[in-house]
Amino acid sequence: MAKIELAAHGTSSEGVGPAPSPELDDSAESLQAKETEHRIPVGIAALFIGLIAFGVFYFAAYVGWDQTSDLAGGTAVATNITHTVAYTAIPAAVIVVMAIAMARRKGGKR
Repeated sequence: MAKIELAAHGTSSEGVGPAPSPELDDSAESLQAKETEHRIPVGIAALFIGLIAFGVFYFAAYVGWDQTSDLAGGTAVATNITHTVAYTAIPAAVIVVMAIAMARRKGGKR
């Protein structure tokens, strides 16, 4: 009897397919944030600038460096210790500052 009623409405039960899925489109284009798709995040830009600055400084600091000055003692050992501390303390401070800034930004958007 259901077949007859459907036929009266211009359709048949054979032509009725499953209902379309209520799932969202998960293609790359639909997941991309449109307002930020052409901007580099501030943290990534800071990382790249810091890496470039570190590379330039490292190259300039160690041009002409040799082990004989380290073995002879003097200020080379103190300089190496200072550089080691700076190379760990500065990135750690940047990470802390970025984490605080991200926490404030996330808290402000709610």
